[in-house]
Amino acid sequence: MPRLSLATAALVIGLTACSSTPDLDPQEARARMLAMAPAIDSVPSSGLGPQEVSAGECALFLWSQTDTSKFIFFSKALSGTAVFAQGEIPMDLIQTGAGGDIFGQFNTETRYISDDGREIALEVVPGERMNGGQRVEQGLISLTDKEGWLTKLPVLGVRACQPE
Repeated sequence: MPRLSLATAALVIGLTACSSTPDLDPQEARARMLAMAPAIDSVPSSGLGPQEVSAGECALFLWSQTDTSKFIFFSKALSGTAVFAQGEIPMDLIQTGAGGDIFGQFNTETRYISDDGREIALEVVPGERMNGGQRVEQGLISLTDKEGWLTKLPVLGVRACQPE
């Protein structure tokens, strides 16, 4: 059975709501669909490009769980920064907080903010250990934009270290 992303599901539900309203004029229906654009743009058509990790460094690599070909989140351990691909333009993030359990050189709960004020909360569930790192069994990126729209993106990935 094909999986739908949260953004696609929201669009389907929104379109169903629009089509089942008999008094809705075409301009109002179009306005409602455009209001859902932030959710539709959440998973990029491409992802982040290759990222460099120097000898002795560790990093967190996350992919969209709904489309594992989309590499969407990267952070070097102890850097206090991350890069997140939403829409077509990757955004730089500054870490604002961390909690949960220790996961290598990362925390299982981390909060970030973008230059334009979007807030990102990342929660990960560590999976099995592997040579040089550990899998991220599952995770969730929750993005809140300046207007208060909340977008949730399920992720999976790996915490990996480059040998010295």
